[in-house]
Amino acid sequence: MTMQKTRHFVGKMILTALAMALLLVTAVAAASTETGTITASALRVREQPSTSSQILAMIPNGTIVELKGEKGDWFITSYNGATGYISKEYVKVNEPGDGKAVPDSVSTSDAAAAASTQEIKQDVVDTACSYMGTRYVYGGASPSGFDCSGFSMYVYQLFGYSLPHSATGQMSYGTSIDSKDALHMGDLVFFLDYRYASSGASHVGIYIGNGKFVHAPNSRNPVMIDTLMEGYWSDTYIGATRLIQG
Repeated sequence: MTMQKTRHFVGKMILTALAMALLLVTAVAAASTETGTITASALRVREQPSTSSQILAMIPNGTIVELKGEKGDWFITSYNGATGYISKEYVKVNEPGDGKAVPDSVSTSDAAAAASTQEIKQDVVDTACSYMGTRYVYGGASPSGFDCSGFSMYVYQLFGYSLPHSATGQMSYGTSIDSKDALHMGDLVFFLDYRYASSGASHVGIYIGNGKFVHAPNSRNPVMIDTLMEGYWSDTYIGATRLIQG
């Protein structure tokens, strides 16, 4: 065998060996990929490992996801194009080969997405109503005392949303809803009383369904529920915005 042929043969052998090694590494990596099954009815994917962090996506119950890492009590995963943190408490780690994770780009089914969205809206309403009776404090934004925008800001902060401490400022967040008939639970509802402001909004509350909303009205009343469909609040109603889409 000539020197040139020898070099050619050795080169082919090296390339073949490298290719086989690459396939082996890929196979081992694929086999060692850890997955988990979501046990919560709808698990929030958060931007940071904290329950107060922004919600990036919702993963329906029973979904198998790839566990790409962990940090304390949180796993790192990707779902529906979003990479973030999920609580370990609601993830059952699967045995190897127990299930295939959904691709990052796959969206939830319409039914699952609707169920997840509805659950969040209900959670917002339940949380808001849990503060009924809390006293009104001008500039307040905590359970020790709320003003109107401080109340909506605080409640939504618990779900990962950052709102300004201003009724007028909160009007620019979310999708505008013009008709009262189109309101959903959790929508922010806005009012303008020209005795207190000439433009924007002078008051904000959280819609809870059935024509009612919960809010921190004034220094004479604590957090309470009022009707949106008649009387003073109907007369001063100017619109709503929706933070939780769907």
